[in-house]
Amino acid sequence: MKKNNKFLGFMIFILYGVLAITIVVPMIATACIVKFAFGRRVNKANKHMTLDEFPEMLTRSVKFKSGKNTLAGYFAVGKSVAPQDYKAVMIIAHGIGCSRASYLNRYDYFARKGYIVFAYDCTGTCESEGKGMRGLVQSQVDLDSAINYVSGIEQLNGYKILVYGHSWGGYAAATELNSKTSEKLTAVATLSGFNDIWGICAYQLTKYATKVVVLTKPWIYIYYMFMYGRRALYTGIKGVSKFHGPVLVMHSKDDPTVHYENSVAIHEDKNKNPQAQFVVFEDKGHTLSRPSEVEKEIKRLHKGKKTQLKMGKTNIFEYNVNTGYEYCDKSLVYATDYDFLDSVNDFFEAALSANV
Repeated sequence: MKKNNKFLGFMIFILYGVLAITIVVPMIATACIVKFAFGRRVNKANKHMTLDEFPEMLTRSVKFKSGKNTLAGYFAVGKSVAPQDYKAVMIIAHGIGCSRASYLNRYDYFARKGYIVFAYDCTGTCESEGKGMRGLVQSQVDLDSAINYVSGIEQLNGYKILVYGHSWGGYAAATELNSKTSEKLTAVATLSGFNDIWGICAYQLTKYATKVVVLTKPWIYIYYMFMYGRRALYTGIKGVSKFHGPVLVMHSKDDPTVHYENSVAIHEDKNKNPQAQFVVFEDKGHTLSRPSEVEKEIKRLHKGKKTQLKMGKTNIFEYNVNTGYEYCDKSLVYATDYDFLDSVNDFFEAALSANV
């Protein structure tokens, strides 16, 4: 009997050991990775724009809730645009590692074109609350909250709602189309967006932990599902396919931040939305709204140079943004390709005309 008890105890010990190695340890490791990447706040990029640089844009600051946190945002309109000429409300979702302050040139462009632009800082970013950004899916949650906030303002009830999302915001714009909230939208542009959480996680984490990160894939999803439920499983292309209206999907094959292989755009063959348009560039980089020649100049200025910036307690994504523009002038960072923005504006105007 004692031998049987010893054997049973040994087997239980082995079982717990196996569970620890195959479940507990990977889960703890995954939680630590996510905490490292998203547990810190993001401040304004070292090279950012200010409202003073755009005197033709009028803004009104507001706050709204996203989960337990209060987010900071503002509405922006063109000073020379008469209220009766406002076209629609355009919600612009920013990329990871930066804030509203890195998109002011785009806000100004669309405000002068007659849109009521709504911009906000995501959770854990700049002027918004939050101990950290929480995770990749948080951009989708915050966009969902922004859409509900805007649609709940009585004075804006007569306006269609559009979404322009870039990078992290591009992922949010596309995946948000899987939710019921998307029924409030007329048209969406998703630029340089990644298709799902795993593709971008694998690419970014491989840079720091080699290809062994593939072992964390199931745990990444499990962890995110604990945090966000089924939202963690949403993909951009499924959202594009399900949406009832026009979607503009744009990406560049030379994107160094969200590789084309991880993009929404590469999945065009899976699209079932006849109103979706896919535009793929060869040399527009990650931002897309900069001229191609400027993209080349930024690469030239950084080629072969090591960063002099220390990460310290900086968020890893904020650090990457700052090192990416370390050796170039601010005028290059925010150089604007107006032909590109005109093409996005043409898409939105066509969508609004068709939805009258």
